Amino acid sequence: MTSYVQSKQQKPILVFLAKGAAGDIVSQLNENGHAATAVSSVPELFDALRSDRYFLAVTMRSDIDMIRKIKTIPVVNIEVFFHSVQSTAKSVSSSKEFDSDAFLRRIGALSETRANRIPAVQTTPAVGEATMAGAAKASRWRAATSLLLSRRAAPSAERVD
Repeated sequence: MTSYVQSKQQKPILVFLAKGAAGDIVSQLNENGHAATAVSSVPELFDALRSDRYFLAVTMRSDIDMIRKIKTIPVVNIEVFFHSVQSTAKSVSSSKEFDSDAFLRRIGALSETRANRIPAVQTTPAVGEATMAGAAKASRWRAATSLLLSRRAAPSAERVD
């Protein structure tokens, strides 16, 4: 079984943004223990997603559909983490601020979910659970069979020549 850190190292996060922004996001992810790689062009994106190396993508809203058409993986919309900030001076218009804490929590939650799914899939049911599941399946099969046979027997019993 792989650990949380190993699973993140095996499949890094793909960041599809303009070069400057992508570099900033990759740096922030790497500083916080997430392996990440940046691509900035569509051919690079296509090659990266087809390689099956990535478990998650980070991009802007306008590129989400393109990513999902190439490969079905979870996609984080980076725009959600930008919030308007009002300055104290009335003459200055509002600006946008990146909420890196919320972004890293979202990435962490998606990474954790993926890491926790692996052991859950690999576990086998307990002996009692398997027996109960088998009995329930057999019971449903018997009920369906008896219903089918009773329907077939009823019309033939009504026929009297």
